[in-house]
Amino acid sequence: MNANSDREYIDNKVGDVRTAVDDLRVAMTERFTAVHARFDAISAKFESTDTKIESAVEAAKAGIIKWIVGVLFAMIAMFIAMMGLMVNLLSQQPSPVAPAPAISTPAVIIQLTPQGVTVLPAAPPSVPPAAAPRGAP
Repeated sequence: MNANSDREYIDNKVGDVRTAVDDLRVAMTERFTAVHARFDAISAKFESTDTKIESAVEAAKAGIIKWIVGVLFAMIAMFIAMMGLMVNLLSQQPSPVAPAPAISTPAVIIQLTPQGVTVLPAAPPSVPPAAAPRGAP
């Protein structure tokens, strides 16, 4: 083979490869640009979500602090009221209590009937005669 023709052949092949690589580089640049744009959109969405979450957390934190301070004031007020009540109750002189009367247990009385004596029961209570049913002759 001729050296010039080999050289031209190789130069043509290298030129074709370079053209293919340049085309690939342009296509990949376009694809990467599209991917970067999608990532930027997703990043913006994440930042807006992050901002919403941060504002919700701040609002919850403010509410919790408000309740803690309110409970603290209520506990202090209850403590002061209880201490005032204790001091008031302890400073009063107890009135002397009269001793309770002694409770004696009553004696048990068993009453037996005398032997040979018959005891009649009490007279039955008087019951009015039953009314005749209606419509009876």
